[in-house]
Amino acid sequence: MASNRKHLAEAWQQLHMQAQDMAALQAELAQAQQEQAKQQEKTAAYEEQRQQIYWELRKLRGSQEQSEQRVQALQDRLQELSSRAQHWQQLQQDRERALAVREEELVGCKGNHLTVPALHESARLPPPSTRLQDKQQRKT
Repeated sequence: MASNRKHLAEAWQQLHMQAQDMAALQAELAQAQQEQAKQQEKTAAYEEQRQQIYWELRKLRGSQEQSEQRVQALQDRLQELSSRAQHWQQLQQDRERALAVREEELVGCKGNHLTVPALHESARLPPPSTRLQDKQQRKT
């Protein structure tokens, strides 16, 4: 009987230790479950942030493409306007050269004492008397 009591006491002690171990394991499990729930919440928050950043990036890329297209269109327009400006500048230079040549001719004509009809002829204009006569004829 003493041996049974001893076995019973040992069994009771083992059972008590197992119960304590089980309680500690349950506490660890509860803590691990809480940590897992927190990690899941963080993961969900990070996923939401990732989605927001992804959509922002897509919008920015779309805006960037539009901006690049706008810049290209403006560069093309600038090139076209520059080409036109160069063309008009060349025309203006040609006109200035022609005017300078005519002025030189006029100076040469004055030096040679050319008459007004001769000046008009060099400028390919009808003589002034003809133009004056034409005006007088139109009035009458």
